[in-house]
Amino acid sequence: MSIQVAILKILASHVRGKATINSLKHDLAILSSSGDDWHARIKRLASRVPELDIFSNRYVLRDVEGWEITSAGREFLRALEAVMQDNLPSAPSAETVIRAEGRLIVVGHRFKNRVRAPSDTEQSTLARRRPIREPH
Repeated sequence: MSIQVAILKILASHVRGKATINSLKHDLAILSSSGDDWHARIKRLASRVPELDIFSNRYVLRDVEGWEITSAGREFLRALEAVMQDNLPSAPSAETVIRAEGRLIVVGHRFKNRVRAPSDTEQSTLARRRPIREPH
């Protein structure tokens, strides 16, 4: 059920993994109005575990102060999210690959950029500055 996956994600986002019922309701209301991306993501996660019961599996504990995600619940959520294709980093764009800067390396006590191929504008500037020498 997708509401249970949403509750796991909300509890995991809290510092101590614990929230009051009112806080959970408030967070669910905010997330439910946050757009189609959130709904689609939660539905994809929930579709992988259609028989999920966060209480009988001891992923969430309830008491008078509120609900708390257990270490088993955190591990379950990590494993569930690890298999999703939409968490993979996006491939770098062509512009990023072309315009990649050199790495910073330490030489002695000074910092120095690794040599990189000059851009077209740098090449034309360098060509104008260099005097042409004739062979002897």
